[in-house]
Amino acid sequence: MASVLYCASLNVNASSDSRWVARQQATSFKTIMKNINPPGTSRGFFAASLSTYKPDYFYTWTRDAALVARVIASIPETNLTVLTDYVDFQISTQMTPTVCNCLGEPKFNTDGSGYTGSWGRPQNDGPAERAIAFIAIANRYHLEGHDPTYITDTLIPAIVKDLDYVASVWQEACFDLWEEIKGVHFYTLMVMRRALLDAIDFFDAYSDTPFRSDHNYKSTAYQIEKRIESFWSSHQNYITSTQDVRNGVQKPSGLDVSTLLAANLLSSRNDGFFTPGSDKVLATAHALEEAFKSIYPLNQQLDEHLGTSIGRYPEDIYDGVGTSVGNPWFIATATYTELYYLAIKEWKQVGVVINDINRSFFYRLFGSSEVSSSFMELQKTHYYAPGSVELDQLIHRATVAADKYFATIQYHQDRNGSMSEQFDRYIGYMAGARDLTWSHAAFISAAKAKSFYPVS
Repeated sequence: MASVLYCASLNVNASSDSRWVARQQATSFKTIMKNINPPGTSRGFFAASLSTYKPDYFYTWTRDAALVARVIASIPETNLTVLTDYVDFQISTQMTPTVCNCLGEPKFNTDGSGYTGSWGRPQNDGPAERAIAFIAIANRYHLEGHDPTYITDTLIPAIVKDLDYVASVWQEACFDLWEEIKGVHFYTLMVMRRALLDAIDFFDAYSDTPFRSDHNYKSTAYQIEKRIESFWSSHQNYITSTQDVRNGVQKPSGLDVSTLLAANLLSSRNDGFFTPGSDKVLATAHALEEAFKSIYPLNQQLDEHLGTSIGRYPEDIYDGVGTSVGNPWFIATATYTELYYLAIKEWKQVGVVINDINRSFFYRLFGSSEVSSSFMELQKTHYYAPGSVELDQLIHRATVAADKYFATIQYHQDRNGSMSEQFDRYIGYMAGARDLTWSHAAFISAAKAKSFYPVS
């Protein structure tokens, strides 16, 4: 576990040092590789964590594995065999008998058999995320000039199977990515939309495939877009996470960092639809940070070099082992670094419109007492064009803020670069599953966004 005494001696400014980021990227990549195909598991098994007791995360989750596969597919050092093994394992699970008898089964055992214990089923984001990962792997396979029959004969049928499932169930209630509440979720719909649109682009690149004209992915994506738009609450001025709740934990605020995770995942679409730099996403980021600043003691009297520690949602009571009080997560905190850098990339391309929706976010960047006379325009709707002095100042402030979240990660991780699932809201010690594979993938994704070569 990270030592608070040790962390206090760190130069937290090092988070903005590209050398530290590069070292941590290398450490995170090595950790991910250790968590893939550990001894005694089937080929292609991506462990959520090597932790087997309090908590037992020694399973592969369809979601976690897909999100990790998408990230490592973007890293040249990843051996292609690791990715094709992942594909083989996942295709096998597509055909494995499961409790839910559907592709939304959330997790599988080390031998690829379905987990049969009580669990939140189905989780319909998994097939969409897996399709996204399969398409990323197919694109890499193609770019490296490998035999195209692997794409047409192996990957495309598996992608179509997942997407046909998505198209058939997108309106149905399911469990969320945190596996705690059954309803219709912003995050799930967002990843479904991306999977469908990615598939349209992908199949266009393979115009001779027989699958192109047989599916209504475009119309389904449009219907999903209309439903996604309804998650915006103009009264609360943020995106709510779940509608049509059937059962599960109570989230009166409706706030959840999953909305920002979804925005990051959709950024590669580059279409302005709930992308990181869009006004409604920025307003939601502001509302979430305000909530976590008030509930986590770690965020009180925060060192000026550190960013806010971010958790999953304000009402969270999962402490990494049982239920008491929720903690900040490395995934969630890295999400803010990634969001800011993806937003910066977007602003550089199209500029920024400051309006009544996102104004609170930009006031946070400058501080109410620091808004200079040149930024009195923040008080009304105003457009800052790419290359303008005002936009450059905004980008500078956003860059400083983004790096502070990285500093928070460095401050609470172990000295060897280890990152668990969580860190304690009171004292900062790491908590929950050790070296959560998703934590390390989230760090790499944020670091690649910082380098302005984000994961696609």
